[in-house]
Amino acid sequence: MDKNQNNQSISEKADRLLNSYQVHAKMDKEEVLDTILNKIEQTENAPVRKINWYSVTGISAAATIAVLIAFWFFTASVTINSEKGKTLTYRMPDDSRVILHDDSSVKFGKYINKRNVVLTGEAYFEVEKGEGFVVKTKNGFVRVLGTRFLVADNNEALNVRCYEGKVRTDFNKNTWILEPRVQFFGNDNSAEKKEITEESEYPDFAEFFGSFSNAPLSEVIHEIEEFFDVNIELKAGRKTENFSGTIETGKLENAIQIVCESLGLKFKIEDDYRIEIF
Repeated sequence: MDKNQNNQSISEKADRLLNSYQVHAKMDKEEVLDTILNKIEQTENAPVRKINWYSVTGISAAATIAVLIAFWFFTASVTINSEKGKTLTYRMPDDSRVILHDDSSVKFGKYINKRNVVLTGEAYFEVEKGEGFVVKTKNGFVRVLGTRFLVADNNEALNVRCYEGKVRTDFNKNTWILEPRVQFFGNDNSAEKKEITEESEYPDFAEFFGSFSNAPLSEVIHEIEEFFDVNIELKAGRKTENFSGTIETGKLENAIQIVCESLGLKFKIEDDYRIEIF
């Protein structure tokens, strides 16, 4: 066997083997484990005429691998970090969008529990519709009943702001339902919800800001792509145009509209992260 294969980590082996043992995305944990074990058993336990101790050893090894695969499958996770002093936009597997404030991180399951997020620090979320989306912090849980919200957690307090839809906040064994323009703040001494007094529909770090003077259109589009984590296709013949103006918005469609209207262009939103400008 190749020396490099012997040196593979368990995670690398698990990822490689999982490609051979695909399971349905909607299966629960028990069904996933049973499916993987059954497939391995079917592969390894082919009928033999006599006992072959090498085969028995191989079956035992396969069982061990199956346990390792199952363990990795249930515990493998993805962690996204933002650098200190910077924000980071990330598009999650279900197409939900998260903007991490500086020096913050989110962690979620690589294969299962992809909509169960562990947050350290502060983040703004725009959640796609689907089964429950949960944000877990050191101080409490936020269960999504809506689409746009902010969660800020530190060692002393939990702050949740709902901008659209509804969110449920669990803190110190109590529950609060937040409607749009309502926020929750809780610490060791108190817990309350109240209206958001700021007029902005987005937290400061979740707003795109760009001031351009005769900048190449491709450069402007690239900055919008980076911030909103989308793919924007600029049709041929328009890449040499220049844009001058200021863009300040937390909504992707608004940013695109400002650019297109100033240059006499049109755009088409294919889905939440693909746009065509022509």
